Amino acid sequence: MRFLIKLRGQMKVFATKQSRGFARARLAFQLSPVAAGCAVFVSAFAGHAFAQTAPAAQVADVPVATVVVSGIRRGIEAAISVKKNATSIVEAISAEDIGKLPDSSIAESIARLPGLTAQSVGGRAVNVSIRGMSGDFSTSLLNGREQVSTSDNRSVEFDQYPSELLGGVVVYKTPDATLIGQGLSGTVDLQTVRPLAFGQRVLVVNARAERDGHGTEFKGAGKRFSASYIDQFADRTIGIALGATRFSSDLTTATAENYDVYTGSTMINGQDVKVVNGFKLFNKTSKKTRDGLMGVLEYRPSKEFHSQLDLFYSKFDDEVVSRGLELQVNDSWKSGNGDPFVASQAPALAPGAVVANGRLVSGTWLNVNPLSRHIYDPTKTELSSVGWNNELRFGDQWTAVLDLSTSSATRKQSISELEAGVVGANGRPLSEAVGIVNGNTISSLQYNHGDPALVKLTDPESWGQNGYTKSISVKDTIKAGRMSFQKGLDGMFSKVTFGLNFSERVKDRNAEEAKLILKTPPSGALPAGAGSVLVGNSKFGSVSFDPAAAFPASYNLIQNINGDILLKGWNVTEKVSTAFVKGDLDTKVAGFDLRGNIGVQMVRTDQQSTAPSVDDTRQDIVSLHTMGKSYTDFLPSANLVFDIGSDQMVRFGVAKVLARARMDQMSAARRSEIDATTRTWKGSGGNPLLDPFRAKAIDVSYEKYFGTKAYVSAAAFYKKLDSYIFEFNDNAYSFTGFPNLSNRTTATPIGKFTQPRNGAGGSIKGIELAASMPFSVIAPMLDGFGAQANMSHNDSKINPFGDTDVRPLPGLSKQVKSLTLYYEKFGFSARVAARQRSDYLGEVQGFGAAREYQFVKGNTVADLQLGYEFQSGMAKGATILLQVLNANKALEQQYQASTGTITKTDDYGRTILFGMNYKF
Repeated sequence: MRFLIKLRGQMKVFATKQSRGFARARLAFQLSPVAAGCAVFVSAFAGHAFAQTAPAAQVADVPVATVVVSGIRRGIEAAISVKKNATSIVEAISAEDIGKLPDSSIAESIARLPGLTAQSVGGRAVNVSIRGMSGDFSTSLLNGREQVSTSDNRSVEFDQYPSELLGGVVVYKTPDATLIGQGLSGTVDLQTVRPLAFGQRVLVVNARAERDGHGTEFKGAGKRFSASYIDQFADRTIGIALGATRFSSDLTTATAENYDVYTGSTMINGQDVKVVNGFKLFNKTSKKTRDGLMGVLEYRPSKEFHSQLDLFYSKFDDEVVSRGLELQVNDSWKSGNGDPFVASQAPALAPGAVVANGRLVSGTWLNVNPLSRHIYDPTKTELSSVGWNNELRFGDQWTAVLDLSTSSATRKQSISELEAGVVGANGRPLSEAVGIVNGNTISSLQYNHGDPALVKLTDPESWGQNGYTKSISVKDTIKAGRMSFQKGLDGMFSKVTFGLNFSERVKDRNAEEAKLILKTPPSGALPAGAGSVLVGNSKFGSVSFDPAAAFPASYNLIQNINGDILLKGWNVTEKVSTAFVKGDLDTKVAGFDLRGNIGVQMVRTDQQSTAPSVDDTRQDIVSLHTMGKSYTDFLPSANLVFDIGSDQMVRFGVAKVLARARMDQMSAARRSEIDATTRTWKGSGGNPLLDPFRAKAIDVSYEKYFGTKAYVSAAAFYKKLDSYIFEFNDNAYSFTGFPNLSNRTTATPIGKFTQPRNGAGGSIKGIELAASMPFSVIAPMLDGFGAQANMSHNDSKINPFGDTDVRPLPGLSKQVKSLTLYYEKFGFSARVAARQRSDYLGEVQGFGAAREYQFVKGNTVADLQLGYEFQSGMAKGATILLQVLNANKALEQQYQASTGTITKTDDYGRTILFGMNYKF
């Protein structure tokens, strides 16, 4: 059965004031003392070293961008201006020029902001965590409108948004009543440009050539191209902005992984010895192509009326092929199974094994059947958004706004696993001896698995199949409409805004799976042109071929129908009505200027899910099950900004915030049965009756500005959770109404059911320090040099997986740090930048493309950038640029929390980009 996902990404057009880039670079040394030193250093000169800069001019009815600085410093000053003038506690990034955000990925730029970090997938930053909480706890907007997601849940995958099409980013750490779609941890607002904010026609072309994998045995290549056009017509009453970008890359990386680390055991001389059960050595080749389009049509015929239409489109194709070896050295199921195609003996350790502290150190496993495995994983995603905003001023300081939007995202993914192994003359798999050293490293193999003459398509592990294929499709849609009114006031409130927002979100997920059975058992020939490749940065080889040449031509596909697969398909629908009112403050209290806002949202949510209901005794019979609920939240918020003089501000924020449950947790999918032995009910499933995460939040921040050139800040936050979501085993669950296809009877409908439930209590807290400073304020001879630094510490007292599970909140790194050093003068520019995070619990794609949690080692990622902008002559307007990403060659590693043992290592090496920007 097929469930399609509908999702519409709301986008609200929210142009940044003269959005220009906030450029960064990072260095790969230890950040703790450096970041702290920079903060102290800036503070030391805060009182006297900076020349006071006049406050930014008021934006006129038809804003025109006036540039007095350029490049890196332009982006920094624009971002500081956004932060300084905001009534909420925010962080900001601005492009240093059109199409020139400071990083190749928007997620990397966001990850350098105070209190934020990113998780990398495939060597590229994708998912963003705010204040130690994963993307599930935040909301992402485009021009103020809630965004759809190509993932299985709510978390936005930021690599879907080309940085070249964005003018800036604002991250709201505290909400206000007019911020629709606010998250529990924060809200990320991606912003495109407003063409009438520019004083003239602008045409910019950017091109980059990319070389990947430097520092590894593999070399990859890529290209980036973008073009942006901005113009104004009809006496500046009509403005247009167009942008297009294409990115492509071809990269191969190496992965070494162990699994079931010291969880399995075997008997040696009467002793129960812990062993590593599984070994993987793979090379992964990824071919990525992303196309993006952006369009803005702005119309302002008078001061009273303004209309803007926004269009955004992104298409991302990612074809991944993994080639390598997988060994399971403790496969007890093969013993006496009668399979004629494999040895009937289970693997066993040969005499002479070395054991220390109850663990296997070295030895030789006998009767092992290594897999030469190919995994073919093409994924196609598309995202489109349309938003139309109309603003009318009338009467005595009245303004009416109507905003309509629709957005959708789709993902189609297919994962095919093709198994091969060494076979004998009769075509049957051969078992062999495998040597192990250091407990977790393969030292020898009996056969050469890189020899196409020895290896055939087969079933080495006696699984009863020669491969497996999975197809996943996701569709997510949001339709939204907003009507609001604003009235200018005299007195302590400068204006009041009120209105209503309605959105409907529909997300569908479908999964289909099939076994691959060779048309010519027990083995089949490899495709023509098969070769050999060393895998996993090891001395061992695996056969290498194009999986598309074997799949599906060499196989019969046998559809696999069972409860596990059927429950992966679901539909979730949410209808959210939000009424809001906000008053903007502008007054004096105890002699200090006070600005900010006070308001409230009343949010009505109607949620519903339709999904399969399965009796485990007859998994081929499925019925659809629908459940849902409605609930209302009152979300008051207040943001107060006290100007205490000398460009110093104290900010205070208090609010009630929420984050809705993950979509897969809200699925109505359920499975159940009457146990054959105990004759009692048991089952598991999702929970469409979940309430969201709810919390009361308090924020405080001290900020010292020096015009818009520099600032220092210190902030703290505390979130007291009223409810959270965790996995719960209910031993008193009523199974009344559940299907019973087993013909078994029971005396009571009460049994054990496992599902997500709401719990109460817990807290999240943290502190953040940040500074941005040009060194010219210290000594004139340092003109052109500058630094940005930040650090944060986060802590949580929540058990998201239940009281007996000690795993922390996903995405929570207790320590997050970032440092940027830059130079810009006489057309030359340079950036050295680093971002660092401590260990955390990450979300990865696991078996069957399902969501899975793994502990991830923290690391430091350093980037370098050099550039030169021609100041005169025929080349004026051109900039040449050299970038080195991951210059310190940081690794991505997973580890086992109980032992600290590294279980997986991905080595992506460095990426080098060289190119040119030209601005007409």
